[in-house]
Amino acid sequence: MLYALKGKLIKKENLKAIVDVSGIVFDITVPLSTSEKLPSEGDVELLVELVIGEKSVKLYGFSTEEERMLFNELRKISKIGAQTALSILSNVTVKEFYEAIEKQDKDLLISIPGIGKKTALSIIVEMASKIPKMEQAVPQLVKDTIDTLKNLGFSKKDASDVVNAIYKANPNISIEELLKESLKRLRNVR
Repeated sequence: MLYALKGKLIKKENLKAIVDVSGIVFDITVPLSTSEKLPSEGDVELLVELVIGEKSVKLYGFSTEEERMLFNELRKISKIGAQTALSILSNVTVKEFYEAIEKQDKDLLISIPGIGKKTALSIIVEMASKIPKMEQAVPQLVKDTIDTLKNLGFSKKDASDVVNAIYKANPNISIEELLKESLKRLRNVR
C-alpha cells in the first residue's frame, strides 16, 4: 500500500496539499500541523494514509510518523473518523495530545471542534494504554560534559553513567564542577 509520496507541491490551501508525483496529481488532506510545515510550493515528501470510506476515498498526508500513527490510533476508537482525527491533529500537537491523555484533561479535548464530553472520555479511556514513552530531557550541561569526556578518550557508557549519577545527586552543579568530579571518578575506574 502507499507509504509516502515525493513530488512537487503545486498548491496548498484549506488543509489540502496538491502534489504532482511524476505527472500524477494527488489531492492530499493534511492536518494544520503538517500544512504549516509545507512550503508554498516546491519539493515535498509526505507520509500518507489511504482511507476508504462508504462514499469516498481520501488520501491523508503527514509530516511525521508520530502524526500518522496517532491519526490511525484515533480512527480505531468508536465514533472517531478520519475528519475528527484530523481535527485533533490540527488543534494540538502530538505531545500536547498525549500529555492531555496522561493528565486526563478532558477540557482540552472538548475544546477541539467535533469533540464532546462523551467522545473526550472515550478518547482518554481508549488511548491511556497507548501513550508512548516520552524520552526524559537530558540537560545541556550533562550532554556537554559527556561529549567532553568522550573527546578525552573515555567510553560513552562510562562517561554517561558517572555524569548522570553525579548530576542526579546534585542537579544544581555547575558544568565545571560536574566535569571535575566526573574526571576524578573516572580516573579511579581506570
